[in-house]
Amino acid sequence: MPISRRHALIAGGTLLAAAPARGQGFSSHAIRVIVPYAAGGTDQYIRPLQQAFAERLGQPVVIDSVVGGGGGVGANRVRTSTPDGYTLLFAGTAALTVVPRIQGLPYTAADFAPVCNLVSIPIMVAARRGAPFRTLGEMLAQARSRPESVTFGSPGIGSSPHLAGEVMARAAGVKLLHVPYSGIAPAMAALLAGDVDLVVGAPGIIMPVVESQGVVPLAQTGATRIAALPDLTTLREVGLDVDLVTRFGFFAPPGTPAAVVDRLGRAFLDAAAAPDYAATMRRAFNEVLLLDAAQFGEALAVEDRASARLIEELGLR
Repeated sequence: MPISRRHALIAGGTLLAAAPARGQGFSSHAIRVIVPYAAGGTDQYIRPLQQAFAERLGQPVVIDSVVGGGGGVGANRVRTSTPDGYTLLFAGTAALTVVPRIQGLPYTAADFAPVCNLVSIPIMVAARRGAPFRTLGEMLAQARSRPESVTFGSPGIGSSPHLAGEVMARAAGVKLLHVPYSGIAPAMAALLAGDVDLVVGAPGIIMPVVESQGVVPLAQTGATRIAALPDLTTLREVGLDVDLVTRFGFFAPPGTPAAVVDRLGRAFLDAAAAPDYAATMRRAFNEVLLLDAAQFGEALAVEDRASARLIEELGLR
């Protein structure tokens, strides 16, 4: 994407000057990025870029975790914020495509302005240390013989991992018992404590404790194995038609001027295009996928329609 260093952004009558040099951009105050999950999870995708964002936008970028409702609380807070570019959402797309449908929240994906996407990851299934199964097949065999005897933790009702767990269970013809948490970090804490049998979530949170805590990777979603996890089978490889992935990107409140969205997107994508960021994400078992506002909006619309069908088929309303 071509990067222009000179923009004039006007929002609500306030001139947001973006001069050629870094450090001259949004002229009023710090930019607040709401991450609608517990700290230590999704915020890890943007913390390595926090200073680079600030340099390009000319203001500090503050990352604020606002938990609750599988991402719905934080998302709704951004939706009702002033559309001036100073309050943004960084979230998994399920917070807009799945959560409001399941929880009956007063917004839809169309109520947000996509800014850009940074990360796309498969969803991973892992078992606790000491679980009575060591493979996906053994876990499914137990679930078939004793419905709902296997519990799985997720980052919340309506999150991508929750949906992936339900789709996996349906594809395998089993019943699992879902236990929602306020984010992937507390779901992992529950797995390590032995409170749940499985966790379904981001590989970047699960993989670091595989060796140190005895967590057992079982499978990943997605059509193919990702480069960071070449030895972990996909659900498709074992005959389960589950290829869900989750994207993480920035969103602005509805009504944010297109010029403001463009300025933000260019700054974020410019920072994320650095080779060091891709290497950092790869080491953390994540994949960088840079999409501008138009591309992200198209992908979000496709996902929104697919999520609506899945929720209806799974009876999750």
